[in-house]
Amino acid sequence: GALLALNKPPGLPVLGRPGELSLSALLPALRRRLGLPAELHVVKAPARECSGLILLSGCHRATEQLQRFFTDARRRGQYPATYRAVTVGVPAEAEGEIRTGLRWQQQGDTAVVVPVPVPGRRSLARKEVKSTLTRYRVLGAAGGCALLQLQPRTAFPDQLQVHLTLLLCPALGDHQYSSRVGRVLGVSFLLHPEAAATRTQVLDKELLGQLGLSTQQLQHLPLHLHLQQLVLP
Repeated sequence: GALLALNKPPGLPVLGRPGELSLSALLPALRRRLGLPAELHVVKAPARECSGLILLSGCHRATEQLQRFFTDARRRGQYPATYRAVTVGVPAEAEGEIRTGLRWQQQGDTAVVVPVPVPGRRSLARKEVKSTLTRYRVLGAAGGCALLQLQPRTAFPDQLQVHLTLLLCPALGDHQYSSRVGRVLGVSFLLHPEAAATRTQVLDKELLGQLGLSTQQLQHLPLHLHLQQLVLP
């Protein structure tokens, strides 16, 4: 009917700057190619760095109803979105929940998301901090890496990447937050965000060999975080 689902590659933003390749800029051409009568709207899409499901609609009413459904579903404690991630490291527990407050913090010229383990009532009320929750399950593990199923109960920018660092298992290709997880003699530990400058993800030689990558190619490794499933009403 009015709905169209696509598979977005990593690195493609939904909204781009003028002249930049983006999903929104491609929608008119997509509409013409598919011969659709109505203008397309984005209902749900993963962040720029992620890959996976994009849900489009050719009906304003359907767009509004579905967006309202996704918001209400999270409030009711449901998990309408399911992601898959490849992580560097295997969580200690096969399944569980990650709960923490998240907020924006300025570091130099960029703003990053940092965890707030015990957010105060005032900061939550003023919306300086948001209480967040992600449910995870390990689907498989090999070579020091894991395939995880992730179901966010809340929506906050970079929530899944930051939550994975709290598991000491950053997503493969996470060049934004993976530096917060350090290793000494094979043991992983969490670094304070201010002590972990943003940099290209560091992988050991064995994993680089398994991926068939050189150290110079690492900066082009995409984020292995994929929106795999959306539950619709």
